[in-house]
Amino acid sequence: MPLLMNCSRSQITAIGSSIILLAVFAINVWLLLFTQIPTAVMALVLLAELFLLLCVIWVAYALLQLRLFQPMHLLQDQFKLLTHGDADHQFDLPPQHYLGDLPDIAQDLGQALVRERHQTALAIDAATANIDRRKARLEAILHDLTEGVIVCSPDHQIVLFNQAASFLLKQAGTLSLHRNIGSFFDSGLIEEKFDDLLTLYQTNAERQISEFDCLVQGSEAIRLRINLIVESDRSCNGYVLTLSSPADAIDLLGRYHQSVLADRPEFYDFSLFDRDAALAQPDRPLRDLIFVVFDTETTGLRPSKGDEIVQISGVRIVNGKILEHEEFDSLVNPGFTIPKSSIRFHGITDDMVVAAPPAADVLRQFRDFSDNAVLVAHNAAFDMKFLKMKERDSGVIFDHPVLDTLLLSFVLQPNHSAHTLDAIAARFGVQIPLGARHTALGDARSTAEIFVRMLEALPHHGITTLNEALQASNQVFEIRKLQKQF
Repeated sequence: MPLLMNCSRSQITAIGSSIILLAVFAINVWLLLFTQIPTAVMALVLLAELFLLLCVIWVAYALLQLRLFQPMHLLQDQFKLLTHGDADHQFDLPPQHYLGDLPDIAQDLGQALVRERHQTALAIDAATANIDRRKARLEAILHDLTEGVIVCSPDHQIVLFNQAASFLLKQAGTLSLHRNIGSFFDSGLIEEKFDDLLTLYQTNAERQISEFDCLVQGSEAIRLRINLIVESDRSCNGYVLTLSSPADAIDLLGRYHQSVLADRPEFYDFSLFDRDAALAQPDRPLRDLIFVVFDTETTGLRPSKGDEIVQISGVRIVNGKILEHEEFDSLVNPGFTIPKSSIRFHGITDDMVVAAPPAADVLRQFRDFSDNAVLVAHNAAFDMKFLKMKERDSGVIFDHPVLDTLLLSFVLQPNHSAHTLDAIAARFGVQIPLGARHTALGDARSTAEIFVRMLEALPHHGITTLNEALQASNQVFEIRKLQKQF
C-alpha cells in the first residue's frame, strides 16, 4: 500500500495493465487445459489477445519513453550543465516522470559541487593575493609611462603591452595579445636587431640595448629601443620594445590617459612566453588556443543573392578568458539602401553607415585582428559565407579553423530541442543585456560567454583538442543534414 500511494497515475496504469495481462494468460491456460473450445475459436481469441498484448506493450513503451527515458537523458544533460555552468540552474523536466526524487537529489549534489569549487577558487585567489599585488604595481608603473612598452616572446608574439603603446600604434590596428609584432612594424628589422643582441649576449654574456627607427604599418617611422629579457638561469626568454613618444604626441597621450585609459587595465599574459606561435594546430588543447568570437549583421539572409554585411564585431579569448578591451567593432557601408525589414531586425540605418568603410576595407582589418586565432560564431556557416564571398574584393583569405556554438550545443546537450542563442544562453546562465541582442557586438559578447562555459564542459565529453572539437561538430552536422532529408 505505501508503494501504491507513492505511484503516479501513469505508474498505476502500467501496474494495472500488467495484472490484466497475467490474468488473461492464466485464463488462456485454463481454457486450453480444462475446456473444449473449438480450435478455430481459440485461434481467433489468441490472435485478438496477441493484438491486445502488442497494444499494451506499445503503450507501456511510450509511457517509459515519455516518463523515464527522455527525462533521464534531460537530467543527464542538465546535471552536466549544472556542474560546469550556472550554479543556480534549475532542472527543466516534464511535470510527470518516473524519476521520483532523483532530480532534486542530483540538483542538490550538483550545487554542492559548484559551491565546493567556488570555495576552492576563493582559496586559490587568497593564496595568489601577493601575486595580484605585484601585478597591480606593474600596472600602475606601466600606466603612467608616456613611452609605449611591448614585451614579446622569442618567436615575436606579443605577451604584454601598455596603454601608451596601444595609443601610439592605433593607426596600425588593434594591439592584441599573441599577435605577431610584424602586424604593426617592419618585423624583419626587429627580428634582425633581436638576433644581433642575442648573438652578442650568447658570445660574451653582456646585455646591450639597441635603438633604431622602424616603420609602423600604415604610418610613419617611430623610434624603438629593444632590450633582451634574461631569466635567472641566464637564458633569454624574449625582448622588450620601448616606443618613444614624439614630442607632439606627449600632450595628446597625457589627455588620453586622463579621459579614456584611466579605468582600463594593462594587457599581459606571461604564460604566452611558453606558447608555440602555431596556435591553430589541430592537436593542441583547446585551452591553449586563441579564439576570436564574432558576429555579423547583414542586409538580408542571402549572400549569394547580393546581400551585404552592415556590421561585424569580434571578441578575443585568451587562456579561456574574454579580453573585454580587445574588441573589434565596425559598421560597413553595403553600397545600397538597407531594406526596412532588416532595419527592424538590427536597427542599423542608412544614415549610420553612410560614412562607414566598405566591406573589403573592414574585412582586411578584421583579418588582422583575428590573425593566429580560431574563429567562433553561432551558426557560423552563415557568417563565414559572407566573409568567403568577399575574399576576392578584400584580397584576404579566411582560412582559420572555425567552431560553431550551435553545433557544440548539440554535442554537449543532444537531448534538448532548442539550440538558439537565447536558449543556450539561458541553459548556461548567460545574461544577455537588454538591447544587446541582434547587434553584432552584443551577440559576439554573448556567444563568447557561452563559448567560455563550453570550454569548461567539453573535456567531460572527451573533447580536449581542436581536432576533437572539429570532428564532433562535423558528426553533428552530418547527422542534422541526414535528419533534414526525412
